This record gives sequence, structure tokens and C-alpha cells, in this order.
Amino acid sequence: MTTRLAIAGAAGRMGRALIEASRHAEGFAVTAAFEHPDHSLLGGDAGLLAGIGDICVPLTADVAAASAAFDVLIDFTRPQGTLANLAACRAAGKRMVIGTTGFSDAEKNQLQEAARDIGIVFA
Repeated sequence: MTTRLAIAGAAGRMGRALIEASRHAEGFAVTAAFEHPDHSLLGGDAGLLAGIGDICVPLTADVAAASAAFDVLIDFTRPQGTLANLAACRAAGKRMVIGTTGFSDAEKNQLQEAARDIGIVFA
């Protein structure tokens, strides 16, 4: 069984590295890629963005709308973006891996609350 991955912050350094790494990870496939709504590369292919060739995954901005396309969202963005993605994943029952830094104590509490409903790895 293949775990379908979504990458938030896909155009960033870590996002591109995760897309590239997934190409070599057995049992994983990037099936969704996200950036903020004003990003200039929206609509472009995530694989081309990462330098691995076309993977037929367009860069989009709406996590909630694409939630049926992934099992786990990997998020290395900013606290505000991560919390918005967290709300969408929680509503859809999707798991998250969070590598975002800079959360306040109150925001960390939001992550802990959500972890009661969905699987979260926060590093």
C-alpha cells in the first residue's frame, strides 16, 4: 500500500527536498502540494519545481479542497500556515508531520488538542 503525501510549503527549500526524497522512498508518493494563495508558481507541477520531472501534481493553495488526495500532510511552513493546515486536516481526519518552528505556547497547545483527534508528529 502506498501512503499518499501532501507537502505544504512545496516551493520552499524543505518542500522541494521532500518532494525529491519521496521519489526514492518506497511506499510513499506525493499526491498533493501546497503553497500560499498568492504564490507565483501556483498551477505549476510540483515535480518540475523540485527538479525531478513532471509528476502530475499541481501546486495549489487549498488544503481542505484537496484532502481526499492525501493521507498525510507534511508541513514545514510558518506557524500561521501550519495552524490553518491543521484545522483542515483535523476536519478531514488526515494525519500530519509538522516541522514548523516558532510556535507560541498557546499555539503548541492547539497542536496538542488536535493530536487527540488525528495523528501528529511534531518535531
